[in-house]
Amino acid sequence: MPAQQIPLALPVDPSMGEDDFLITQSNQTAVVQLNNHDTLLLLGPKGTGKSHLARIWQKRHKATLFDGMNVATLNSAVLWEDADRSAWNAQTQQNAFHLLNSAKEKQFPLLITATTPPAQWPLTLADLRSRLLAVSVAQMEMPDDMLVAGLLLKHFKDRQLRVSEEVLNYILPRIARDGAVIERFVKQLDEASLAQTRAITVPLVKTALDLL
Repeated sequence: MPAQQIPLALPVDPSMGEDDFLITQSNQTAVVQLNNHDTLLLLGPKGTGKSHLARIWQKRHKATLFDGMNVATLNSAVLWEDADRSAWNAQTQQNAFHLLNSAKEKQFPLLITATTPPAQWPLTLADLRSRLLAVSVAQMEMPDDMLVAGLLLKHFKDRQLRVSEEVLNYILPRIARDGAVIERFVKQLDEASLAQTRAITVPLVKTALDLL
């Protein structure tokens, strides 16, 4: 029985440009809202493409990242990522409130991303809670079949892997509709293919799916 090779940790450069973002029914409404609102809360579970879309918006607007503390330097477009994971101490809440006020008064674009809605955040500053609850919301849905197929092809391309139509058709009805799971699956499949010096075939895919 041949010994397994140790897969080399070769760098993978994910394509995160605007042309690489796949628009389907699961995210089309959110994309339209993003283009039509100056201040927007982009909500969605991990793996829905929320971060990719936010980075496209950031590049388009040349936006500054808000880290909860740098509010004094924010005078133009701002991206506030993973807001629900902020350290919600008194200072952070005051800074967030000031950011929302500044965006409204100075009329600069503000994009906030989160997994959960503000009603679930541990906020003690009533004015901040009220202001956040009034922000327009765009919801990223879990990937549909068309987006799953596109994500699979994208991650295979990022890793310079070629797969047959037979393999793709086998994966599609069996993989979770979750972008993070899809990315992890392709990574595991790539590593298994390298370790076993095997082409990516249905039997190899079946083994990788069983390990998810």
